[in-house]
Amino acid sequence: MRLIHATLVLACSSFSRAVLEVFQAAPPPRLSFDAPACRQVVFEHSFGNSYGAPYVGPYSPPAGCDFTTTIFNLSVVSSGRQYDRLATLWLGDIEIWRTSTAMPSQSGIHWSFQKDMTIWHPLLTQSQKVIFDLGNLIDGDRYTGFFNVTLEALYYDDEYTAGFHPAEYIYPISTLSSSSNTTSLFSLPGDSGLVNLTLPRNVKNAVVSFAASGNGAEEFWFTNVPTEYVNTFPSNEGWLYGYSPFREVQVLVDGKLAGVSWPFPILFTGGVDPGAWRPIVGIDAFELPSFEVDVTPWIGFLTDGQAHTFQLRVVGFDGSVENGIGPVGENWWVSGSLFVWLDETVEQTVAQSFKSSIAGPAFDFHSSIGVATTGEGTATNTSLYFALTAARNLTVSSTIKIGTETREVTWTQSLSFSNIQNMTDLAFNQSLAMVTSGSHSSSASDIVSHYTYPLNLFSAYDVASSGATTNPGSVLCLVDRSKLMDGISALSFLTGTAVGSESLRTRQNVTSNYHWNSTIVEGTLGLDTMNGEVWLSYSGGSAGGAGVAEYYRYALERNDSVLIDEQGWGQIPVPSTMPLPYVDGEPIVP
Repeated sequence: MRLIHATLVLACSSFSRAVLEVFQAAPPPRLSFDAPACRQVVFEHSFGNSYGAPYVGPYSPPAGCDFTTTIFNLSVVSSGRQYDRLATLWLGDIEIWRTSTAMPSQSGIHWSFQKDMTIWHPLLTQSQKVIFDLGNLIDGDRYTGFFNVTLEALYYDDEYTAGFHPAEYIYPISTLSSSSNTTSLFSLPGDSGLVNLTLPRNVKNAVVSFAASGNGAEEFWFTNVPTEYVNTFPSNEGWLYGYSPFREVQVLVDGKLAGVSWPFPILFTGGVDPGAWRPIVGIDAFELPSFEVDVTPWIGFLTDGQAHTFQLRVVGFDGSVENGIGPVGENWWVSGSLFVWLDETVEQTVAQSFKSSIAGPAFDFHSSIGVATTGEGTATNTSLYFALTAARNLTVSSTIKIGTETREVTWTQSLSFSNIQNMTDLAFNQSLAMVTSGSHSSSASDIVSHYTYPLNLFSAYDVASSGATTNPGSVLCLVDRSKLMDGISALSFLTGTAVGSESLRTRQNVTSNYHWNSTIVEGTLGLDTMNGEVWLSYSGGSAGGAGVAEYYRYALERNDSVLIDEQGWGQIPVPSTMPLPYVDGEPIVP
C-alpha cells in the first residue's frame, strides 16, 4: 500500500498567531502507533529555571502487560523567548535518549518525536529511576519560554522473524551519579571518561554504544580553526575557537583503542542562524545520534572475572605534534553503555589469536593568510584559508571458543575526513566545505555499513562594534548538507529487531537572513526571510511485522510556514548536496 499525505499551505505571514507545529524529518519507528498492548505516561514536567534541577521520578513497567517493542513519544509545548537547550533522558546511570529543543515563538510551538527504545528492553522491564535533564533559564524579561514536556511509553507485543533476544546486561559507562538525583554525563576533557566493569565469564557478544556532543566552545567544533590561527584577526578577538575542526571520539578497553567515531555535525536550532530551523529543525536535532563499537574481539581479556576499564575520550588535531593528535576545548558531553549477551551453555568464554591493526589517523594540512599592507607599511590580515584532511583504518580480531565451537570475530573501520574553510572580513564571513565518510563491519552480521556526511555552510555576520551578543545585528546563512547511510545496527541485529540493511538518504537546504532584535533571542518582523527544503528517503530491514519497509518525506518551508509537506510509504530521489552559490563578500578559495 502506498500512503501519501500532502499539504499545500497558502503563503501567509511569517509570524502566525496559531501554535506552530515544528518537526524533524525522520522515518517513523512503526507503521502505526494504534492498539498498543499497554501505555503509560512516564512523566509530565515544566522546565523553567531548571539548570541543575532535572526531573527525577520512578519508572515501573506496566503491570500484567507482555511486550517486546517499546516506543517513547516525547511531546513538548513552549512559547515566549528562549534559546535552544540540550536534554538527556536516563534510566538510572544509563543515558537512553539525547535530544534538543526548538526555539519557541511568542505565539507558541509544539513538537513530538517517537523513538524506538526496544534495545533497552532489559532496563524497561525493571523498576528504574527516571532522570530527564533539560537545563533552562527564566529571567522574567529576556528568557520567558518554559518547556512543557510529556513523555509517554507505548508497548507492543510484536513477534520478530529472527526471534527476540535482547542483551542480558547493559552496563553504564558514565559518572554513575544517579544516586544524587543528577545525570551521569562525563564532561570531557575534564573528566576521566572511565569506568571499571567486571563482566560474567560466559559473554558471547559485547557492543559499546555511546553518544557525544560538543558544548560551549565545542558546539560548532566543525567550524573551529587550528589553535595557532585563533588570533589571525586580532581586532575580532574571541570570534574564532581553536583545537581544529577535526574530532574523534575514542573507545578504549584497558587503555587500548578499540574503535572510534568521527561524529556527525549537529546544527542545533539556535545554531549559526536561529531563523533557519523553524518549523523544520536540523537533521538529528530531536534524536542526536549514537555510535556503536563491537568489542566482542576483546572477550578473551574480559571474561577472567577481573575488573576492566572502559573509557571514552575526545581528541582533535594538533599539527605541532608528531602523530597529529591533540586536545579539545571545553566541553563535550559524553556517555556510553556496554551491551552484553551470554552463552548459558558454558562457564567461560575463551579467546585466542587476538590481533589489533590500527593505523593513523594520517593528517594533511595547509593554509594561507591574505595580508594587506598600507603605504606606511602596516600589515593587516585580510583572509584565512585552510584545508585539513584525515584518514584512518583499524581492525581488531580474535578467535572465540565457546564450548566445542570456535568463531572468528572482527571489528573493522575505515574513515576519511575533509574540512576546507575560508574567512574574510575579520572572520565575520566564513565558508565551510566538509565531508566525513566511513565504513564499519563486525562479525555480528555480514553487512558492511557505510556513511557520508557532506556539509556546505556559509555565514556572514553584520554586527555592531561591541559584538553580536550585545547589540542587534544580522546574519546571512546558507546551508546545504546531507546524511547518507547504508548498513545495520549491531544492537538491533543482535536483539532481533533488524535482519537486513537499512538505507537513509536525507538532505537539507536552507537560506536564511536573520535580524535579531534587542532581546538577542528573537528575530525582527518584516526583516527576517527564510527558504528551506528537506528530502528524506528510507528503506529498512525490520524483522517485525509493524516495521517500516519504506518511507519518504519532502517539505518546503518559507518564513515560519510549511508550503508543502508530502510523506508516504515509499521512496523518492534525494538530490545531492551542491556547492553553495557565490555570495557577495564571500572568501575566494585559492
